[in-house]
Amino acid sequence: MAQGPPSRGSKPASEPSSAPQRPVADATVAQETTGSAAPPADSAAAANEFTDRMLGELRILRSLGKGGMAEVFLAEQTSLKRNVAVKVLREERLTDPTYLKRFKTEALAAAALSHPNIVQVYMIGEQQGTHFIAQEYVQGLNLREFLSRKGPPELGVALKVMKQVASALQAAHAAGIVHRDIKPENIMLTRKGEVKVADFGLAQLTQAGEKVDLTQVGVTMGTPLYMSPEQVNGRKLDARSDIYSFGVTCYHMLAGAPPFRGETALSVAVQHLKQEPDRLEQIRGDLPPMLCRIIHKMMAKNADKRYATAFDVLKDLRRVSLEGNDRGTPAALDDEEPAAEEITPSSEGGRLRRMATGLWRLPDRSFAAQFFVFSLLALLVGGASAGVGWLARDPDPFQMQIRQAAPIQVKETAAAQYMYAQKLKTDPAAYQAVIDNFPNPKERLFQNYARQELALLLLTKRRYDEALSLFTDLAASSESQFRAFGQAGEAFILTQHGEYQRSQRAIDGLKPHYDKLDQRMQALVRVTVKRNLNELKRELDDGWKALLDQPDSEASGGTGSS
Repeated sequence: MAQGPPSRGSKPASEPSSAPQRPVADATVAQETTGSAAPPADSAAAANEFTDRMLGELRILRSLGKGGMAEVFLAEQTSLKRNVAVKVLREERLTDPTYLKRFKTEALAAAALSHPNIVQVYMIGEQQGTHFIAQEYVQGLNLREFLSRKGPPELGVALKVMKQVASALQAAHAAGIVHRDIKPENIMLTRKGEVKVADFGLAQLTQAGEKVDLTQVGVTMGTPLYMSPEQVNGRKLDARSDIYSFGVTCYHMLAGAPPFRGETALSVAVQHLKQEPDRLEQIRGDLPPMLCRIIHKMMAKNADKRYATAFDVLKDLRRVSLEGNDRGTPAALDDEEPAAEEITPSSEGGRLRRMATGLWRLPDRSFAAQFFVFSLLALLVGGASAGVGWLARDPDPFQMQIRQAAPIQVKETAAAQYMYAQKLKTDPAAYQAVIDNFPNPKERLFQNYARQELALLLLTKRRYDEALSLFTDLAASSESQFRAFGQAGEAFILTQHGEYQRSQRAIDGLKPHYDKLDQRMQALVRVTVKRNLNELKRELDDGWKALLDQPDSEASGGTGSS
């Protein structure tokens, strides 16, 4: 499988088939729910129709994305001079008056929620038949985009995300609101490191108690990937359904892929009913055992065997040690109140990141200077301590070889080997061990993550031929985020060899997938495009101007999946 270990009895998405196949589930969802691919004609037409239009006191600025329920726009609330995200509901979803009435009732209930980890609903309205909902504009990425760009996060980051989502669910459930559609697309990660759950109220409109026709042609895979067994059966839902979906989301975040995969929505839903997921500790042997037990308890098929409340989940998450030494047992056996433990970002990392950003924005910077900044950013993303070490490195290449001479520990799984390499930060041999020691196709997901990191390390050392081999492997991937990464790297190296025309042709084809690249590769693409066009005496076209003028990793604006 291209994105992680397949569930037992399911066909790996990367295996060839004689019949035409739909895109793999998560790639399909990423495109349909975040607007990350080139917008279809009807979406572009809708965006043009609403641009500069007033909906009450909201002035539409531009489109942010499109989902199954709504078109999402950035707007200015003129009375308060602030930006908001406006979801304009699709007309075909609101033809039933009872459907619309239920939406209004639930949206009003969601608007009453006030919690730092919940995207705030400001207002709902209707103007000349256009129904809309205005909510907090969140600058950042949703968890789906984060995982596509960066891969599974470190334990500390994962725990921070999980605790904040659990806190949001606790507040919503206490208010009598069940989300019904918890999944990575509805979990927003802000630039300040905050987590916000989106679409309370709006998500309920899609799955409010009725059974979904999973055999219907074109059914989006987004919800079935994270759907609770009682949702599949069309039973009445309570807070424990959200806890199941939250568990599946946590599994995906840590394992690199959802626990159940399939070519149709029905095949995935059946697995939620009848099949147990592979044990998380077998995939990620580096994780604390207690954390794995918590996630599997959330994913129990029988709702009575899950956590009863999100507060119980939060209590146990607070007892997980970052060092892997679990404190006590899950709440099912021990209800002692734990002490909260919080994770704070590194101030040193923030200073270095601001320094790099300042260097990047210097006017009239040379290509060599741009490459230096790109190299620095690549290492900063790996960690502030690695960036400091790189800046202070001994220029003697023999000294670097001595530091790499320590033997690399061999782990039991590719996931564990990759996380071990991440801890070593800048040792190429550690990432090479992921590729060499785990040739099984089932381990390809973490092999590709290792290829990404190793290729960037080789670029910083100007070992272009070795890096090119890795980029070429990634460019042949069936997974869009790895393919885009590889194509960007290939184009950069073509530029280094003076093949500016070939490089620009390759990178123009990458334009619709620019937002699938992480911050490091977006910086690389900017360097490459500007160098190519300078050498070719050409001007930026409007498409590239729009991409290169926006901030790195521009906000999804709390779009969720709508």
